[in-house]
Amino acid sequence: MPEIKAVAKKAPNARKDQTEDVTRAGDAPVTLFADQPERVRKINELRKLIQNYDDCERRSDELFLCRFLYCCDWDVQEAFGRIVKLIKLKEANPEWFFHKPIATYSELLNRNVKFALDRRDRRGRRVFITRLGAIDFSSMAVTDLANLDDIWFELMLNELETLESGVTCLIDMSGYSLKSFRFLTPQNIRIGSAKTDLLPLKNIEFHVVNSSVFMNAAIAILYPMLSKKIKDQVRFHYSNWASLHEYIPADILPAEYGGTAGKTFDFQTIHGQVLDRANDFDRLLTYGVRDGSAPGATAATAPIVPKGKGGKAKGKHRETEKKKSLAGCTVEE
Repeated sequence: MPEIKAVAKKAPNARKDQTEDVTRAGDAPVTLFADQPERVRKINELRKLIQNYDDCERRSDELFLCRFLYCCDWDVQEAFGRIVKLIKLKEANPEWFFHKPIATYSELLNRNVKFALDRRDRRGRRVFITRLGAIDFSSMAVTDLANLDDIWFELMLNELETLESGVTCLIDMSGYSLKSFRFLTPQNIRIGSAKTDLLPLKNIEFHVVNSSVFMNAAIAILYPMLSKKIKDQVRFHYSNWASLHEYIPADILPAEYGGTAGKTFDFQTIHGQVLDRANDFDRLLTYGVRDGSAPGATAATAPIVPKGKGGKAKGKHRETEKKKSLAGCTVEE
């Protein structure tokens, strides 16, 4: 994924030749916060917890670890507990996460249902757009949408500026169909809400536009099941573009959202952010796989992680896990 120096304070659409693999950290020294010894200590402490969690190779580079440390205010145990919960959620629901070579998602990406702009808003936040009217309910599953979320957030969360500033989500309800109600099952809502709650991002907002009577009906079903954190970050603008532009400036939006950045989105540039980094994304599939297992294999039984004081999960150490017989492990984010 993007090389740390290239993403620390650069524009989101850094060239491919500016990147290199930083995901295989091993015991590499921390360089991201070389002038902040306390943060370096916490990064190394969290890395050791992950490396001793089980026999699988887990992603433990500093930028990945910082995702969880940032959103947990640099509390190492809380960050580790969050990672463990995410691992367990993936083990139980692998189809809800990015789990195939990125080239197999090309057709899905080209439907332009979900995508991240290559420019940030005035607060330095990435802008992630969801166009529900573009969903083909005859050929798409709710897990397709979840995989798209995973791909785009993997891209955005690998940027230090995004970890510091956050993400602004624009949800366009135009063309929203009653057919989508088949996605709103209790199980789908439960898994989707749990995945959103575990997203390692401290600052995230949701801005809804072009809502309708159908949207109101969907909200009546969804809203009670959302966490308070998510509820507090949702704002409705309907078709009031001036209201929307207070958060997402007009100069990065096309005319369909009252913007000045052309008639429509530049999808060639948008898709290139992901497709031009195919090797980097595919490399992530090797994480969470036990030696001798095929990438993408999932565990038949999840490792049991006891909860310590305060209900925070703590992982088993490698010596203990070696005594257990596991069929495989989940794919890491």
